[in-house]
Amino acid sequence: MEHHSSRYIPARTNEGWGIAGLIVGLAVACIVAATVIHRATYKHPTDTSWRAAGGQPAAEAPAAH
Repeated sequence: MEHHSSRYIPARTNEGWGIAGLIVGLAVACIVAATVIHRATYKHPTDTSWRAAGGQPAAEAPAAH
C-alpha cells in the first residue's frame, strides 16, 4: 500500500497588499501634483493678463489708431 501525501496547498490570499497600497498612494500623489500644478499655472483664455507667445507685453504695445 502506498503512503498518502497531501496535495493540499493553502491559498495565500493576503499577499500583495503592500504593493497595492503603494500603487494607490502613487496614484493619489499624481492627482495631487496635477491639481497643484494646474491651479498654479492655468490661465483662462479670456484672462486679461494672458498674451500670445512672442507678442509684445501689453504695456509696450503700440496704441491702435
